[in-house]
Amino acid sequence: MELQDIPPAIPVPLSEVGVVGVKVPLSFEYYKGRKIVVVPRFEAFVNLSAERKGIHASRQYETILEILSKYAGKAYKLENVCADIAYELLNRQDGATKAKVRAVGEAILERKTPVTGQVSYEPYQIMASALALKLGNGKLRIKRKVGVGVRGMTACPCAQKLMAEQAVARLGEAKGSRELVKKVPIATHMQRSYGLLITSVPEKFEIDAFKLTEIVENSMSAPSFGLLKRVDEVEVVRRATERPLFAEDVIRLMMVNFVKAFPELPDETVVLFKVRSEESIHKHDLVAKRKVTLKALRSEMKVNNIEV
Repeated sequence: MELQDIPPAIPVPLSEVGVVGVKVPLSFEYYKGRKIVVVPRFEAFVNLSAERKGIHASRQYETILEILSKYAGKAYKLENVCADIAYELLNRQDGATKAKVRAVGEAILERKTPVTGQVSYEPYQIMASALALKLGNGKLRIKRKVGVGVRGMTACPCAQKLMAEQAVARLGEAKGSRELVKKVPIATHMQRSYGLLITSVPEKFEIDAFKLTEIVENSMSAPSFGLLKRVDEVEVVRRATERPLFAEDVIRLMMVNFVKAFPELPDETVVLFKVRSEESIHKHDLVAKRKVTLKALRSEMKVNNIEV
């Protein structure tokens, strides 16, 4: 009998034991017909019964590598890789009834700048997880999740409104001053905002993680870019000032855009929406979040006559 399989000195169970920070050298996901490189970092856990001293940690690591080798050079979804690893962990760790696998990676997407059309390589965070459970009938149940983290920009509507009022006051009674102020970009403070969207993936359904990135990015005042020429910079600022949004506005737009994008998903789908506004004129940040079922969201859209 191996040391891990003997009874421990203190016979109490543990909810999670496993390995973290396992990186793999190369992997791919497909996005609009193109291969996108993602280098994920994995965490894998199983529960440990009171009768066993420890897990077989090497099996955790070996399982991750063996499953990943099957996906090498192929298109895949990160949440499905997590599910395969979780499934295999339960088969290899004696006595375990639960396995949880998480993965986080960075995808680099090719984007075009808004005016000059130059190529800019933009990073997006991709995350996925799977929970495998042994049921009483000996079968396994696997729950999957996939999510994204996206950086964009928001323009503050409150400061912009006050600046517009000040501009009208300075112009005084000049003819058409209010109309003029409405037509020109009005200054306000800008935020770098981080949007997080994580959704459960129902059985027999697949969700494109990069479709989620578009939902988040399109819900902000404007996207941000690594590369911007002068005319691109002006265009990005113009877009942002013409669409000022609070973090609260962004998260509500994310909800509407998610409902529009996935009409086929079942009502029991659970989605987490979160926005962190990295404030530019304050020393603190602002966070807004909501975890909700699609059923609740669809009901709210219907009650408020929001077209989806």
